[in-house]
Amino acid sequence: MGHYSIWLEQYKGCRDNILEELKSYSREVDAVKGSIKGKNLIIEVDDSNNETDGLMCFVDGGEGLREVLGAAVYFLKASGLVLEKTDEKLGNERFVREVDMGLIDYDEHTKERIELLRTAMEFETALKAIEKHNLSHLFLDGSLYVCSRRRPIECREYQIYRKRFTRLLKKCRQENIHIVGVSEDSKSRLFANYLSMRYDIKIPRFMTDSSILKMLSGNNRYRTIEFTPCSRFEAESRINSSLIASFPTVYMQPTLLSNPLRIDVPGWEENFPEVLSLVLDLSKGSRSYGYPLPMYLAHLDARVERKQAEWSTKQLLHHLSREEPALMDSILCKTRRDSRPMH
Repeated sequence: MGHYSIWLEQYKGCRDNILEELKSYSREVDAVKGSIKGKNLIIEVDDSNNETDGLMCFVDGGEGLREVLGAAVYFLKASGLVLEKTDEKLGNERFVREVDMGLIDYDEHTKERIELLRTAMEFETALKAIEKHNLSHLFLDGSLYVCSRRRPIECREYQIYRKRFTRLLKKCRQENIHIVGVSEDSKSRLFANYLSMRYDIKIPRFMTDSSILKMLSGNNRYRTIEFTPCSRFEAESRINSSLIASFPTVYMQPTLLSNPLRIDVPGWEENFPEVLSLVLDLSKGSRSYGYPLPMYLAHLDARVERKQAEWSTKQLLHHLSREEPALMDSILCKTRRDSRPMH
């Protein structure tokens, strides 16, 4: 059943082809490295003078999806971990949480619509945390720039997403809250595009920002210079036309063994270096992970466990089958895949 002989024969041919391709990549990498050398794009980090204190919130979300014959059952969670930082210590923790579940119809954007709902819930959780607590800093999992450039979809979920993101940015600006986006394992090419435009350097197609930085700095602690992706966020006129923002961005490798983080803030942020120093301080908990520990705790709290989603789906379908048996047979019955014999 495993067809191992076929796999082995194919592997021997593929590995040689991959090796030859990598050798050509290596020559391109050397050319890029020579072009970038001496441009002072990498800055050594210094965490000796971080004295930032305040009430901080770290927001992340989780989602689950179970498919049935005519629709999908989705589960959403968002968690905001509020912590007080004083004298390099974190304490007085509490959570702001949101949960939701529902049915969503199938179309070409079903999974993307669920992701929009989950992200919108994260924004709503952040807004509730601001209302309940006098926050000084708000950290979101993911990039503010990416949130601002989200591809429009003709659906209700996109309008909810866009409206809440606009409201959150405006609220943070009005109340002088430092809002920060933190992306881990970024696969973007924003820095590569910056290098191409600023220095006319041709970046090999396979190189992401993270791989470029690994090539330049290796396993050292560093941050890049600040750069701003080209396009700006402008709120739609039917939502709120008064907000325009750019998103200055920095990559930072907080520990010797970690991958670089991408950190961005709105253009009105007046003390980006202090924000970077704070992220560096919050990431000391694990040398290999190199990610703000409170963000990871929020991630764990927001995760939708598989067993939780399966149990909730089973209970929901059981309830609906009693109340609307006709719909159960035509829309809510299990898919053929779920009925496949075990092997």
